[in-house]
Order: sequence, then C-alpha cells, then structure tokens
Amino acid sequence: MKFIWKGYGEIITAAVLWGTTGILVRMINDMTTLSIIFYRVALAFMIFMVFFYISGNLNTLRLKDKKPYLVLFSVLQVVTMLTFFESIMNASVPVAVLLLYTAPVYVTVFSPVLLKERSTGKGWMALFLSIAGVILIVEPGNIELSLKLTGIIAGLLSGISYAFQIMTSKYISKSYSGYSQAFWSFMIAMLLLLPAAAVPADVVLGNITYLIMLAIFPTILAISLYFNGLFKVRAASASILGLIEPVSAVILSIIILHDSISIPVMMGGALILAGGAIVTREP
Repeated sequence: MKFIWKGYGEIITAAVLWGTTGILVRMINDMTTLSIIFYRVALAFMIFMVFFYISGNLNTLRLKDKKPYLVLFSVLQVVTMLTFFESIMNASVPVAVLLLYTAPVYVTVFSPVLLKERSTGKGWMALFLSIAGVILIVEPGNIELSLKLTGIIAGLLSGISYAFQIMTSKYISKSYSGYSQAFWSFMIAMLLLLPAAAVPADVVLGNITYLIMLAIFPTILAISLYFNGLFKVRAASASILGLIEPVSAVILSIIILHDSISIPVMMGGALILAGGAIVTREP
C-alpha cells in the first residue's frame, strides 16, 4: 500500500505542477506557441543532461528493450502539445481543456483491452464525477457556437493522443522509469520542433527566466513524477487523478494572478477532488 500511495502522491504532485503551465506561458512575451514548446523541451533536455552527468547517473538513461514504444511515447507527447495549443488558438482555452481531459474516458475504455487492467464500478464513478467537474470549471455555457471546426478537431485529437501516451507509458514503465521516459521524449521532441528554434536572441534572453521555470516545474518535475507514479498504479486511476491539474491551475491563478472564481468552478473543483478520493480508495 505504501508503494501505491507513493504513486498517487507523485501523480497528484505532477498535476499540481502542471497547473503552473498557463501562468508561466502568460508571462512569456513575443514568442509563438511552437517556439515556446521548443525551448520548453530543449531547456528541459539540457538541464536533465547536466543533472545526470554531474550526479554520475547517465547509465540509468540507457536504452533497453521496447525502443519503438519509447519513440511512440515521445511522438505522442509532441502531438498532444501541438494539438492542444492548436485547439487553444483556433477554438478557445475552455474547449481545449475540456477536450484534452476526455483522455481518461479513452484510457478507462481501452486499458482493460490493451493493458489487461480490471475495470471497476468505482473507477467509472470517479471518472464521471471528475469529467463533470472539468465541465463545470470550463463553463461550456460561455463557449461560442461559432468556433472553428479545426480547433475542435485538434482538441479531440489532443485527448486521444494524451490517452494513448498514458497507456504507452504504462506499457514501457517496467523498462524505463519516468525520468528515462521524460529524457528521451524531450530529446525527440526537441529534434522534431527544431524549425521553431528561429527566435531572436534578445527575445529568448528576455523570457529566459520564465522559460527555465517552464522547463523545470511543469515539464521535468511534472512529467517525471507523473510517469514514475504511473508505474505504481492503474493507468485509468492515474488519468483520473491527472484531472486535478485544472483545479490547481484555478487555485494558483487566484493566488498569483488574482483571478476571480465562480461558484460553478468551485463545485467543479470539488467534484474532481471527490473523483480523486474515490480512485485512491480503490483496492
């Protein structure tokens, strides 16, 4: 049970750290979405490399079996980031968030088939409560009906790719720790996004503090902790606990950016936390 609770703790901590993403991105000026993503993963890769070199643990990052699945995991991570931001740009932030967090639905449906995990009634109840909470937080009543179809399609793709990223990580977790998965995914993402590196040096230097913070907290630490925790618990449970991210994002935006909060958002946060509590009480 200590092993499982450690996994829950790692996933919840990762979700809270992911909640800082929007705040840090809002602090960055004069950079495109693609360039922000590139410098996010490039800085994360370099920091990782330096840390493991100094600590003398580079051997822990060596490639083992299931290499094609490690590449697949990395590609899915890039697809998730790109489609999520594409949805933000062509639809809206609420739509993008809502569609990204349909991922637990796909994980809950497909993990019994692909990962041979047992589906439970409590799991489905937690999923229902958490998705309802996300819907309340993004307040779909305020979403315009004239949104671009490309943004909606991109949002749907982000949820699907995120779900398969989680299941792929679970499949390779016995061979690669969360740190190894993060390291190799950053390297592959950096290479795929290399054309987006063409940003004036003064712009990069002007945003370097926030870019480094973006690389460390919601990237290196969050991704490593999440996929380390995923090794210890069911993929469906991890995907539901990941829904704590929008709750943490709302709380942090209130504390740091002094944003206001509505009653539906408070109710949504309570439902997500209730879903998380149900997940952690599963046998």
